[in-house]
Amino acid sequence: MTCVRAAEFSAVCRVGRLVEARMRWVNDAADVQGFLMQMKNAFAIAGQSVICADWRSALVLPPQASDALLELLRQGNGHFERSAVLLAPEDAMFGLQVERLLRGAENPGRRAFRAAPALLTWLGEVLTPTERRRAADFILQDGGVTRASK
Repeated sequence: MTCVRAAEFSAVCRVGRLVEARMRWVNDAADVQGFLMQMKNAFAIAGQSVICADWRSALVLPPQASDALLELLRQGNGHFERSAVLLAPEDAMFGLQVERLLRGAENPGRRAFRAAPALLTWLGEVLTPTERRRAADFILQDGGVTRASK
């Protein structure tokens, strides 16, 4: 029996080209579609963006959500210069799942990190000072996700 939780995700552009994406949970393709719509809205504001994603609170995804997330990643390939995902270092299973998804997205501009300083350094190479400060603030905060009920 599969437990359905409320989906939790967000994607916004607040500063320059920086897209802040946070994902805690998606159940299925419909949830991923909602996340995709938020990403598209952020891309419309940012233009050719730099994605700073925080997925540290996420858990291993159900197969239907994982498959849909791979498609989301592939659709996003043309919208960014770099995309970094921060993962919880203690969650090896989810980390392996995300790394498989990133390889499947077939874009060398995507990387997974398990330490915030390394992520911020890599993204910082292509961000303005204002974008770098906002990326650091985003990684340090916890919240701002959309809760979708099933």
